[in-house]
Parts: sequence; structure tokens; C-alpha cells
Amino acid sequence: MVWLMSYRPVPDSYPLAEVIEGNSGELELEDMTDDGGIGLKMSRSFSGRRAKPESVPKVILWKSKRKLLDYENACRKSVSDQFRTLIEEIELGVHQFEPIRFVAKDGTLLEERWFWQICNRIDGMHADLTNMVFSKRVWNPPPKPEIAKPVYDLRHIGAVHFWHDMHTKGIFVSDAAKNRMDEAGITGVHFEYREQA
Repeated sequence: MVWLMSYRPVPDSYPLAEVIEGNSGELELEDMTDDGGIGLKMSRSFSGRRAKPESVPKVILWKSKRKLLDYENACRKSVSDQFRTLIEEIELGVHQFEPIRFVAKDGTLLEERWFWQICNRIDGMHADLTNMVFSKRVWNPPPKPEIAKPVYDLRHIGAVHFWHDMHTKGIFVSDAAKNRMDEAGITGVHFEYREQA
């Protein structure tokens, strides 16, 4: 099965945070080769390609009173040691992790975490079964009043477990990866089912 994974803070409070060391702007990718997809010029954290390590934030000021969750999307995607270990168990050596420190307002270290760049990039939409409309590199919702019906092609996805789609924005995960995250009690994640064939 295919799931769209998003950030869901617990409780429902989106934290304030600020990059205080390292790059706070757009990521720089190691490979900028145009393949007809999105995420290479803008929204590079959803590109599915490795980022240049020097373009990644190094220290983030955490302005919230609540604890950090296993998955946070403050300034950049970051994961706890527990979540990184789980990702590596599922897809060893595939994704990029760079050290990132979260500090409190008084400068004390809250947690050593990992910037996470998903490094699978797939053209995953099932062009024959979806009612989405392909235009200018992107699958767009159909004209009103039709309800969008994205359908993903399991033949294109294959054995991949975490990926970005080169023609839609979002984090996608396999059924196996979702089940492992549920079993491990990974916090900060929310899943929505996506049709596949």
C-alpha cells in the first residue's frame, strides 16, 4: 500500500524555531540534472536527491516548551536517533542524514538529531487510472466538481519504502514502513492512504 506521510505535532501546536547556525535558505543539491520533474529549483527538500552537506542547517533554536518528537519539520525535516535507526533498518544506506543540534533559548543543548533528506525519487503516478491532469511537470487536481483521485503505480514504486514523487509534492511511504513506524511508536507522523494498482 501507499501512504502519504505528513508532520503532525503532538499536541497540535506547531513550534516556533529558527536556524542560528548553517544555511537557513534553500538547500543546494548535489545533482541538479533536469529529469522533467519538480523540486530541483524550488522545494528541494522534496526533491528525492542528496543535498550538499554545507547547505544544511547545523543548529536550530527551539522556541517551544514541548519536547521534540521523533519527526519534526521545523525549518527542515529532522529525526531522532530512534527514527534514523528505523529508517536505516528499512532502507540501509539509501537516505542522507546530517547532524543537527537543537538548542533552547538559553543556549543549552536539547537534542542531537539528524537532518533527513529522502533520496528516492520516483515517477509514481498511475497515468492510466488516475483522474489527475498532468500539466507543466505536475499532476494537478481535475476540474471541479470532480474529486481528485491520485492512483500510484506499484510497478514504478517497486521495493522502495520512503520516497518523493517527481511530479507531486509530499513524503510517501510503503505499507511495510508505516507498519514499522506504528509498531515503534514514532511520534510526529500522520498517514493518509493513497490508492495504488
